[in-house]
Amino acid sequence: MPFAMKRYPFTRPVLDYAPYDIGGVYVLWEGDEVIYIGRTGGSRNIRSCLLEHLEGTRGGCTTRATHYSWEITLWDSARETELLALFAKENSRDPRCQQGAG
Repeated sequence: MPFAMKRYPFTRPVLDYAPYDIGGVYVLWEGDEVIYIGRTGGSRNIRSCLLEHLEGTRGGCTTRATHYSWEITLWDSARETELLALFAKENSRDPRCQQGAG
């Protein structure tokens, strides 16, 4: 399963240990359900993107996440597309918070 990633509690103290100097992709979970798959893009980093979700800057749906995972990659757009396609193949839908949480 492509989402057999190490998961960390989605809390502010734990997010302080997320990568802050490099980009990549990340997955937000609510319990055992993947609710969002994102990428850092541009000059942002994994930690800043996760904090935006935690603080609700990217919409309310992802604030309900309980855990997160991350993966460092230079090709974040391609990896995000790959993870979304794998999720859709397994679930016949996008993650439920994917719409409107850019």
